[in-house]
Amino acid sequence: MRFHAALVAAVAVLLAAAPVLADHPGGLRSAGWSPMTAALVFGGLALLVGAVVVILVTVFTKRDSPDSSE
Repeated sequence: MRFHAALVAAVAVLLAAAPVLADHPGGLRSAGWSPMTAALVFGGLALLVGAVVVILVTVFTKRDSPDSSE
């Protein structure tokens, strides 16, 4: 019985959200990026994310060096 109620609720949510997925007509739709612009932007973002990951890994895995004065 619970599965049936959950299934009905899930179908109701999907049907309510269906109009949101529709494409807007010409006047409300913005022009897309050129392929070169999209490649440069997303390539730059990927490079930035990779640099942040490398920095975080080096900061969090830094080992204390033994004291050489002893």
